[in-house]
Amino acid sequence: MGSLLFLRQGISESPYGFLLHSVHWAEICDVFTRDACALLGLSVDSPLTVCINAGCTALPALLNIKQVMMQRQVTGVWSSRDELPIEIDLGRGNRYHSIFACPILRQQSSENNPPMRLSCGHVISRDALNKLANGNKLKCPYCPAEQSPAEARIIHF
Repeated sequence: MGSLLFLRQGISESPYGFLLHSVHWAEICDVFTRDACALLGLSVDSPLTVCINAGCTALPALLNIKQVMMQRQVTGVWSSRDELPIEIDLGRGNRYHSIFACPILRQQSSENNPPMRLSCGHVISRDALNKLANGNKLKCPYCPAEQSPAEARIIHF
């Protein structure tokens, strides 16, 4: 605000002129963007950047898994499934979706209503599982798989 007093003399002659240097504006833009994204609960990085960083973090583990599976001659196990045989930790900075909302009941999960992974791989809440279960049978709402409700496992985010 003090730099406004020197407008008649010119900002370049002001003792506060260095504050208006373009280097500071880039820093201010970064700070403003990070604060705004934090306030809105959004990621500062683009989705493409997040995916590339996650891929670069996971690649060494994936190559190691591939090598082990080839040595044990179980490569068909990996190629015939839609998911990895192990979980790869991407670090605390790449953990997303800590809150699960059931796509069936549209309710947020809780300790009393945790997300449940069906044997086909789809995830629904325990309440939805109980409502969809017909005795010892459960038909997945997303695929034609029939299974027992007892086969469902709790997922911890």
